[in-house]
Amino acid sequence: MPVTVLVGGVSELFQRDLDLGRLAVERLLGEGLGSGVLVEDLYYGAVAVAQRLEDLRPDLLVLVSAVRRGRRPGTVERRRIDPPRLTPEKVQAAVGDAVVGYVHVDLVVEVAVGLGALPARTVTVEVEPDEVGPGEGLSPSAAAAFDDALAIVRAEVRRAPLLELAGELRTLLEGDRLGDSAALRAVRALLDELVRLDRDARWGATFRLRDELRLRIAAGAGSDGMDHRDWGLWWALVEELDRLTALEAVRTP
Repeated sequence: MPVTVLVGGVSELFQRDLDLGRLAVERLLGEGLGSGVLVEDLYYGAVAVAQRLEDLRPDLLVLVSAVRRGRRPGTVERRRIDPPRLTPEKVQAAVGDAVVGYVHVDLVVEVAVGLGALPARTVTVEVEPDEVGPGEGLSPSAAAAFDDALAIVRAEVRRAPLLELAGELRTLLEGDRLGDSAALRAVRALLDELVRLDRDARWGATFRLRDELRLRIAAGAGSDGMDHRDWGLWWALVEELDRLTALEAVRTP
């Protein structure tokens, strides 16, 4: 089965909190996150990770790790990654760091960008570490943050089909193929809100806009030029949001 989502743990093995990515993978492997979702420990270096991404070509990459960024220990942060612009010299330096065994989420992203392997959607879920010396087990602050980080990973996996469908719809709505209508304005507003969901991980007005689109579809307020595929995908968007409504009732950090 094609891999649509790769969840990868990035860690420095047995370095206390910096081993969090491996521990996250151990937990998530037993959960069955769904068809097309692959969970792997990406401890083997950024160049090998980029090669793995070239083989799998997932639509979404979720990297979970403990990363030192000067935040309060135990802070959990989700980041939607915009691919950095790298000079050839920067790519060469990143590959050099990876070859000698340096492990870091930023390095994984930079090498994957340099080799043209970073998926269109990449998200990192980071925990600020406290204790980073040799040894096993998480510090109290990282342990307290662990379940929140995993909850964010699960939410990203749940939302992946919705955001993939939204991307397909945005492509279909480019240009002036469809005439202006209340339904078209409703679907455009919903797709704009889903861009914000992808960026900020907040639902905002999504479900209100879904209900507006449902009403427009039910009233037959379509656009000139619409075909059965348009109607099917617009309704699929509503149904996918219906599926997520109950799942998102449990609050994600």
